Amino acid sequence: MSELRVLALSGSPRPQSFTHHMLELFLEPLSGSAEVSLFVPRKMNIGPCLGCFHCWSRKTPGECSQKDDFAQIIEAYKSCDLVVLAAPLYVFGFPATLKNVLDRFFITLEPDQLPLEGGGTTHPKRYQRRRRAVLISSCGFPEMENFDLLREHFRIICKHTGWENAGEVLLPAAGAYNGTPLAGTKDRLLRATGEEFLREGRVSGETLAALAEAPFSHEEYRNMANWAFKGSLLEKGKMVALTAKIMARVKKKQKEG
Repeated sequence: MSELRVLALSGSPRPQSFTHHMLELFLEPLSGSAEVSLFVPRKMNIGPCLGCFHCWSRKTPGECSQKDDFAQIIEAYKSCDLVVLAAPLYVFGFPATLKNVLDRFFITLEPDQLPLEGGGTTHPKRYQRRRRAVLISSCGFPEMENFDLLREHFRIICKHTGWENAGEVLLPAAGAYNGTPLAGTKDRLLRATGEEFLREGRVSGETLAALAEAPFSHEEYRNMANWAFKGSLLEKGKMVALTAKIMARVKKKQKEG
C-alpha cells in the first residue's frame, strides 16, 4: 500500500472539532506511506449542487457550472484510493458542511440508469478506480444506535459510488474524551484504526466494538454532560470528582491486565 492516495474530508462546522482530532489520529499511521489530501469544507468556498445537470450535458460532460473550491476536491478524488469522510453526528446524519460536498459528487455520475447488482437502479461512474471508504464520526449521546441512520447513509453512498466500504470509526459519548483526562483511553485506539487499515485494508468490527466500550455507565456520562453545560463551580467540582473516580477504575483495570 506504499502508493496509497487518500482523500480526507473533515466535515465538522466547528473550529475546535473533536471529530477532526479523530481524523488526525486515524491518518497519523498512514502519513509515512500515503499521499494525503486533506480538505476542511468549512474553510472553503463550496456552493450547493444546483441540480442544473450541466455536468450531464453532452456539451459539457463532467464539467460543473460552478467555478469554486470543489474543483480541488474532485481533482484529488480522480486519483485517490481511499476516501475518508469525517463528520460529527448532526440530527443523526451528516452536518450540512459535509452533506453539501457529498451532493457535489453528483458530477462523478453519468446520466444513464442501469440495474444495480442485487436489485435497484444506479448510474455509471466517471473516474472509475478501485476506491475504499472509511467513515469517522463522534456522537454526544452514549448509545451506539444513534449512529444507525448515518451508517446506513454511508453504506448506500458506497453502494452507488462504487466505493468499497472499508469500515467505520465511531465514538459515542465523545464529550467524555474531548479535552479530559479520559482522552488517552481512546487516542491509542483511534491511532490503531489507522494502523489496522494500513495493515488489513479495512477497520474491523472488533476495533469498532473496542472504541464503543466505555469505562463509565450511561448515567455517569449523562451526569458529566449535564454538569459540564451548567458550568457552575459546584457542577465543575462534581465532574472533576467523577472523572477522577472513572480514571481510578481505568487504571485498576489496566493493572489487572
